[in-house]
Amino acid sequence: MPIVEITGPALPQDAKDRLAKKITEIIAEEEKKAFNVDTTGITVVLFREVGVPSIYLGTKPLAKVLETLPKA
Repeated sequence: MPIVEITGPALPQDAKDRLAKKITEIIAEEEKKAFNVDTTGITVVLFREVGVPSIYLGTKPLAKVLETLPKA
């Protein structure tokens, strides 16, 4: 049973659900290719939430990096 940990800013529950579902589908597909057996995808997906002020890209806080990105 694969275990996947995602660390990042807090996400809404529906986003966590979509991510967990997609990760499980991808791993099940790869297991099917590797073992030539149709397996049921069981994957543990852990979400570790960290505050945005705690995240750095290089030496810059994430909030400062996001400020420099072009607005959509």
